[in-house]
Amino acid sequence: MSTPTDVVVTDFDHHAAEFAERPFEVLADLRTQAPIAWSTAHDGFWVITDHEHVVEGLADFGTFSSASGPAIPANPFGARHIPVAFDPPDHAAYRKVLNVWFSKAEISRREPQIKAMVEGFVGDLAERGSWDFVADLANVSPGAVSLTILGWDPAQRVELLNVMSVSLRNQANPDPVVKEENAQRNRWFREQILREANDRRAAPRDDLMTVLATEPIVGGKQLTDEELADMVVLLILAGFHTTSGAFTALMVHMEQHPEVKQRLDQDRDLIPAAIEEIIRIYSPATAHARRVTENTELGGVEMKKGDWTLFVNMAANHDPEAFPDPERVDLDRDRSKSMAFGWGVHRCLGLHLARLILRLEVEACLDLIPDYRIDLENTVLSDHMGLGYFYHSVPAYLPGA
Repeated sequence: MSTPTDVVVTDFDHHAAEFAERPFEVLADLRTQAPIAWSTAHDGFWVITDHEHVVEGLADFGTFSSASGPAIPANPFGARHIPVAFDPPDHAAYRKVLNVWFSKAEISRREPQIKAMVEGFVGDLAERGSWDFVADLANVSPGAVSLTILGWDPAQRVELLNVMSVSLRNQANPDPVVKEENAQRNRWFREQILREANDRRAAPRDDLMTVLATEPIVGGKQLTDEELADMVVLLILAGFHTTSGAFTALMVHMEQHPEVKQRLDQDRDLIPAAIEEIIRIYSPATAHARRVTENTELGGVEMKKGDWTLFVNMAANHDPEAFPDPERVDLDRDRSKSMAFGWGVHRCLGLHLARLILRLEVEACLDLIPDYRIDLENTVLSDHMGLGYFYHSVPAYLPGA
């Protein structure tokens, strides 16, 4: 794609290790230089970093379409994740069946079951004495809960997570060998989904997988195997990763700021506000890609039909015009403009589930392992922020254990 003229040109790459080393500073510098700039990375795309125009673009699904996929470059598990890769009205038609299973009322109904699962995982940490908050809790609870809703064996989370993690770390790797390895993992992933679907067709159960595999979803018709795989891929990817990143970011922040941990321990009603503030700052989803459907203008910048755009919600959440002193954790601030869960019609389907899991994880840690400590010196932040703000390792222990 040719580089536009009369615009600020940058080599910004959200998948680069240089970005992961200092994401907030990189985005602040770019926003100051040009809230809408042209990046030469990945064959070229517009990068939007101010809150006003990120909101405007994500709300205008007619001009900035999801139909080509939500990621730059394409996600290794396919570009057509249903329903996020559809625009209205198709988006609503496919999302309708999922709304029932992920509604606030349905998630609240499941709270006792999820609470018991989370407390079981945290109880295991207490018995061990030392653990890693990433591998032993953050990567465990969300996957187990998501698979339970689907009706899969929660133990499958380990293999699924390993396959997803390797491919997503190599999403932007141009090496043909690596790309073929990603393609093989994608085929394997979809084979697992279709195996589960065929199992439900032979023996229906009371789970979401049975609904997706056997019931009419859109226009009185069942999903095709391809549509079903595209939908379940999204549910598993989203269900595993974003909640994990948010939890570890909060735990590390509390270790760095003991007064926050003490305040939450003394007033548990503040935990939801702390979660919202942490995911505003340490966004578990970095950005959303869209493709321009017609020649248009955004923020005084001319864009052409077919151009890729990257709306960086992590940058929008750090825009001082929307959030004064944006890097400061303020449990009392107004977060109505937060884009942590996206914006517009594609706002996160699983936000109620994510909020519940995060609250239960924090409460369980405060109740069952209140004296835990995190080894900050050996905590490892991810060198890849293309998807979101994540830690590779957050080692922790009980003093004297």
